Amino acid sequence: MALAAPDNVIGVHLDGGIGMPTEADVPAMSAEDRAQWADMQQWMTGGVDHHALLRAAPQTFALGWNDSPVALLAWMMQKFQEFAYLADRAEDVIERDHLLTNIALYWFTQTTGTSSWPMYDGLRDGGGFGWPTDQNLVPTGVYGGGSPLMRTLAERGNKITHWPSGNPGNHFVAMEEPAAHVADIRTFFAELR
Repeated sequence: MALAAPDNVIGVHLDGGIGMPTEADVPAMSAEDRAQWADMQQWMTGGVDHHALLRAAPQTFALGWNDSPVALLAWMMQKFQEFAYLADRAEDVIERDHLLTNIALYWFTQTTGTSSWPMYDGLRDGGGFGWPTDQNLVPTGVYGGGSPLMRTLAERGNKITHWPSGNPGNHFVAMEEPAAHVADIRTFFAELR
């Protein structure tokens, strides 16, 4: 919306960082940036690389997710367990009914496959997540943007006006930390009034 109709959008608030650095970014990095990059590589290589799986066979996974509620539940629970904030088990952070409601929404709308298409589109050619570009007309706020390196890269093509550090939560922040998430959205948009 910010690209299509910037005059009608007062701001864009995102939950996570705006993409990730790729190998193409490494030559221009400072020594400090390269240290951050090395830390990110360790983080990105842990767990199941779902990006590689989706890049290899996105429609195969989509058919399985849409065909079997057990397949969808297994996939989603693995993601909740892998990405949930400071928990050995997602259920320790997010109530079971909340998890099942979230998964049921994907199941009943048959949208699990299409929800993964942005990842596939950015990764299918072997690149990383594409950085949004030419979105300098609308202020952008990020709940948990990440390292200074990530901010530097995000500022290349975005008008970053809100990049707090220390916000609690992780990948599923809206479910894990709803009060903190809402507070951050309010803070960002209050600055734009």
